[in-house]
Amino acid sequence: MSQPNSEGGSVGAGKAGGARFQVAVLVGSFAVAVGLVATAKPAAAPGENASALQPNAPKPFDMLAFAQERISTQEDKKDVRCWSSFNKLQMFLTQCEFTEDVKAVRVEEHLRLLQSIWQEAQQRAPAGGYIPAEAVEAVLNRRFPQVSRDDTVQFGLKSGGSALSRLTGDDLRDYGDTIEPWRLIQAWAMRSLDPKGKLGITPQFDEKALHVLYRFLRAYDLVVLQAARDIAHEKRLSVIDATSISAAFRSGGVRP
Repeated sequence: MSQPNSEGGSVGAGKAGGARFQVAVLVGSFAVAVGLVATAKPAAAPGENASALQPNAPKPFDMLAFAQERISTQEDKKDVRCWSSFNKLQMFLTQCEFTEDVKAVRVEEHLRLLQSIWQEAQQRAPAGGYIPAEAVEAVLNRRFPQVSRDDTVQFGLKSGGSALSRLTGDDLRDYGDTIEPWRLIQAWAMRSLDPKGKLGITPQFDEKALHVLYRFLRAYDLVVLQAARDIAHEKRLSVIDATSISAAFRSGGVRP
């Protein structure tokens, strides 16, 4: 039977009330703790980029995504879209027709060329960074000596003593209506996609370096096409064939 305390209540009732109070305090503390855990930001795992956990952190630059964005933007403006139209433009610029197998050989040669430029330029990139425009320009200036003056481009031969080809501003503007240089960069990058669609090239070119490559490819592709035309004429061919385009890439002012 409960004994009365000094305030008129029973001892048992006082103990029960205190126990209930302690339980309420513990439940409230537990609820606060759960709320803090739920709202806390997770810590970065070892080796994980902490910025990836920040929802507003800028995404790292991706050269494939940038090339695809440039393609999409220019396609909405003035791109020569289909291969037949682009082939007609090539014939107009070279005043020569092409055999059917030239397309695949030309693209393959360009992809091999881009890979060799990347292999050399990436050695000039800062540790853990992107390949800058200066590194690409250094490679191109060494391997493909050229002079740009009065809206023309002139590439030197291996000997450096004469010009392989001179491109006029009209040629460059006509070719600039296409996005072929961006398509070549895109095709080269896509070869390094893993099964999950992630780009496996490290380091990547930065944005300015990609623009340097675009300007180079815009001019150099025309130079190679004109060189292939001359090689085909030397062989007394009426069209540019695959062997002529391959030979043009080998003699196109390249310095190993």
